[in-house]
Amino acid sequence: MESKIEEIIAFARINYVSTDDLHGLGHVERVIHLAKKIHDQEGGSWHKIQCIGWLHDIGRKFEKVENEHHATISAKMSRNLLMKLNIAESVVEEIVQGILSHSFSIGGTAQTLEAKIISDADKLDALGAVGIYRVCAYQGQRLQGIRAVIDHCDDKLFKLIEKMYLPYSKQLAKERTYRIRQFQSELIEELNH
Repeated sequence: MESKIEEIIAFARINYVSTDDLHGLGHVERVIHLAKKIHDQEGGSWHKIQCIGWLHDIGRKFEKVENEHHATISAKMSRNLLMKLNIAESVVEEIVQGILSHSFSIGGTAQTLEAKIISDADKLDALGAVGIYRVCAYQGQRLQGIRAVIDHCDDKLFKLIEKMYLPYSKQLAKERTYRIRQFQSELIEELNH
């Protein structure tokens, strides 16, 4: 797989919107960066981590057309690509499982260290200053207001720390969750004055 990683990244890049910071190329690049930080502390196969990370959201742009969850579409697309690249079937299954288990909304459970790292990195990108940007942009895209931002923090973002698998990820999540709590608190205070 090591010799195929550049082909995998090239395939992934063409399947992401470069201007979409919510779930496009910017998000994936941040997930890869966070995954590297976690990998440096926790270990695992960097090539498998890269593969899962680059491919985890490639199906997102087909979600509405296919009427299927993006993780499922991403897993199918990835399986096809990896089989064409003659990656060992056992490795393909690890990658596919990692892709399927990354999603908060479908509630999969990561089985391997590499899958846990990407799941954690993906969730960490929804927290902190970037998370504040993403929740505001997401609710704005949906034409929702400030109340929806506050509710999203309560309904999803504050729960992400509980979904972290690894000690280093939990440490990063704690710091980033604090920033969002501060933001939400100040937002509520300003709305009430």
